[in-house]
Amino acid sequence: MGNRWKKGVVGSLTLALAFGAIAAGCAKSGGETEGAPDNKAEEPAKPAKVRVMIYDRGNAPEGMSLKEAPLIKWAQEEVKKIGIDLEYVPVPRASAGEKLNVWMASGEAPDIVFTYDVVEFTKFAEQGGLWELDDLLNKYGQQILKNNKAALDVAGMYKGKRYAIPMIRANTYTGGGKMKIRKDWLDKLGLSVPTTTDELYEVLKAFKEKDPGNVGKDNIVPWLLGPIGTGSKGFLYGVGFGFGLNMDAPAAGGPDMPTGIYRDGAFTSHIATPEGKELLRFVNKAYKDGLISKEFATDANSQQLTQQIATGVAGFVDNNDDPITLNETTRKAVPDANWIMIEPFKRKDGTQVIGRAPSYGMFIMIPKTSKNPEAVVKYLNWMADPAVIKTLQSGIEGVHYVIENGIPKAKDQAMADKAAKEVAWYASPGDLSIIQQGQPPQTKEELDKLYADRPGYADSIWNGWEIYRKFGKPEPLLTMQRPFAQKNSAAIFKQLNESVSKAIIVDDFEKAYAELVSNWEKVGGREYDKELTEALKAAGK
Repeated sequence: MGNRWKKGVVGSLTLALAFGAIAAGCAKSGGETEGAPDNKAEEPAKPAKVRVMIYDRGNAPEGMSLKEAPLIKWAQEEVKKIGIDLEYVPVPRASAGEKLNVWMASGEAPDIVFTYDVVEFTKFAEQGGLWELDDLLNKYGQQILKNNKAALDVAGMYKGKRYAIPMIRANTYTGGGKMKIRKDWLDKLGLSVPTTTDELYEVLKAFKEKDPGNVGKDNIVPWLLGPIGTGSKGFLYGVGFGFGLNMDAPAAGGPDMPTGIYRDGAFTSHIATPEGKELLRFVNKAYKDGLISKEFATDANSQQLTQQIATGVAGFVDNNDDPITLNETTRKAVPDANWIMIEPFKRKDGTQVIGRAPSYGMFIMIPKTSKNPEAVVKYLNWMADPAVIKTLQSGIEGVHYVIENGIPKAKDQAMADKAAKEVAWYASPGDLSIIQQGQPPQTKEELDKLYADRPGYADSIWNGWEIYRKFGKPEPLLTMQRPFAQKNSAAIFKQLNESVSKAIIVDDFEKAYAELVSNWEKVGGREYDKELTEALKAAGK
């Protein structure tokens, strides 16, 4: 959850350089920075092979692929200088967790794998499937220890030993619940930004009935939603918080909504709470009323959702994209489109909550089957150089952006388009710079300077950060062993994803919901919650 995707100042490169202050000076031609370790040692005769997992989001522009992407090739050439033969192993984002388990069980995993699921991490550590990293980091990972200190201080340990390097989130002003709405549509209808789920429903109905974008009533999609539980671009976090759900336990797969509620000394998963039932009833009604795309559940890799944003037919979405990302996409078809981020919905008790990212992100692991753990840590240490991070997130200076008066920007539309085609679709989500997500947040003054020629951009970014400052709440981290979850969570989440989608699209909601809870109980949902309750108590909840 929660990533700040970044692109360029003109066109798609803007956000990569704007959503966080540049942590170091401009990268030199070889990705160097002043004072950085010398990564240009003489190439050994026999470089060490390092295979790295990488998400394939199915979004490559025409004529591009992960095998041919310029930054992929750049990284491969750069690490030859430190004796590494680098290969990326793509895995579909929607099935990455399943593929990881197959790899680990078969002994065929790449040298670097990762997961956002702490249960998966602790399972692999408990089973002896991971290299212990303390000595390797001390010997080969000094830049990692420096750059990722805040994340290393809180995550990646199991039973007193380190088995994962946690990604550092340079900017924690993001997370689940990043709801956006078309302000231009609201203005045309004379409507205010919704502040509750009830108000949201009335707005969505008005979008459907009055078609403020003149896109055609058969084309309009008031509420964009992606397939459930696939890491898609459409979530139920924001609306879920509005119904009273919380992130009272870690996100560990399953439906993209707040995890559940710890109440009266017990944790209950989202779908089994009264709040969760009302959330699903709300979404089911919206679907039956034609406010959600009929094909959302089968939208593989969110391709339809992406197209609906690009063509300007959508009115509301909860996903990881920032408003600027959506505006830059939608305005190519609808120049006056205006996506804005909205505050969390007020709940019945008047509170407002949004999920805020913790200091750590994914757990980066080296499977015990790797023959080159030293080379792997050297590779990650190379990546932890701030100048390398900047390149892997934003592109190559002089090729994908230039620096003018200390500000990174595309010098013209041709450069912006080049960055979009060659960089943004895989670098912006952080799929290369796995050691660090994003850049540190800038001051308001720095944002104003960066976006001096783009009215409203600095305010859009700053307002989003203010929402997270004011209402953000990170999920807890539980690192103790949870045997039942380790054994059964995959089956539980698979069942939930299928059942939640069914409960949304069926005519008889009560019947579908009863079946959802019953099936969840049959695969161990209650036992999962009981074990999680004990873990939360042990952690001092």
